[in-house]
Amino acid sequence: MPFRFRVAGQVVEQESGSPLAGLLVRAHDRDVLYDDDLGEVQTDAEGRFEIVYTEPQFQDVIETRPDLYLRVYDASGRLVHTTERAIRYDAHVDERYEIAIPRAQLAPAGATGPGAARHPIARGRV
Repeated sequence: MPFRFRVAGQVVEQESGSPLAGLLVRAHDRDVLYDDDLGEVQTDAEGRFEIVYTEPQFQDVIETRPDLYLRVYDASGRLVHTTERAIRYDAHVDERYEIAIPRAQLAPAGATGPGAARHPIARGRV
């Protein structure tokens, strides 16, 4: 049976601290050529998430632990947060994230006015 790893945490709105339910959290392992997908899950009513993955999902000849990062998407599939600039190299068996997303980043795509997000839909790496 392959060794199991876990990444868990909570996603909240930065300004209010309110939990954000229904967001899609995807875990990835950074690699030189192609990043490995480790799993995905939606946040629950408390904004919590947990992804369990195994060694075969990321392990290669020289890698024994993943270089972990997360991407968070809204219900429309728009990227609203990424931890790609803070990769957890050689991640531990159990990693925990507390993610606070600014309200403006959560505004629906195409929204206008104060606080509306003005970021294009992210595809691929940020």
